[in-house]
Amino acid sequence: MKTSATARFPSRTALRWEAARAQSRQCILDAAGAVFAEEGFERATMKRIAEVCGLSKVTLYAHFRDKEHLYTSVMDGHLASMPSCELDLHAVTDPGDALLRITEAIARTAADSSCQAFCKALSRSGWSRDVYLNRWGVLLEPYLDVAERVFAQASVRSTNARDSEMFLTLILLERGLPPGAWPVADSAATVALFLRSYGVGRTHRCCA
Repeated sequence: MKTSATARFPSRTALRWEAARAQSRQCILDAAGAVFAEEGFERATMKRIAEVCGLSKVTLYAHFRDKEHLYTSVMDGHLASMPSCELDLHAVTDPGDALLRITEAIARTAADSSCQAFCKALSRSGWSRDVYLNRWGVLLEPYLDVAERVFAQASVRSTNARDSEMFLTLILLERGLPPGAWPVADSAATVALFLRSYGVGRTHRCCA
């Protein structure tokens, strides 16, 4: 009976040990997040991270067996902590208002500390860069879907999907954020987008 109760209810010592372990792990993640944002994956070292969080390298490796797993945990944590990209457009009928909702949501994301740390680490790191650009792009997909629906409602074109990518890319770059996994629009595509928006054909002469 005593053995069964002990199995069901951990001792106070065990609970304290688990709490201390969780605290150490969070300290490591916080320190690693700061170091990766400042130095990037390649330049950051486990020794430096241990120094920042005030723990020994032995303790650090007891939680994360190598820098790769630590970086993955940090970046995944940043993504999970960012504001949701889902937009409530109930009763929004004006296309301009819908697009403004996207820009406002991106502004909130850009101001989020997790987003800032994620983007800094991503910009300074080569390891797994494509992986996290793809995951960043997946996070932004709700915005793309909304933009494409707005453009399609305004005028159904074969370029609606590309226009939504270009729109979102411009808004992201304005906020200093990386574009998603989609390629950044080239100059010709950007010119074509604005010509379509103004209803100007390529043969239209704008000056004498």
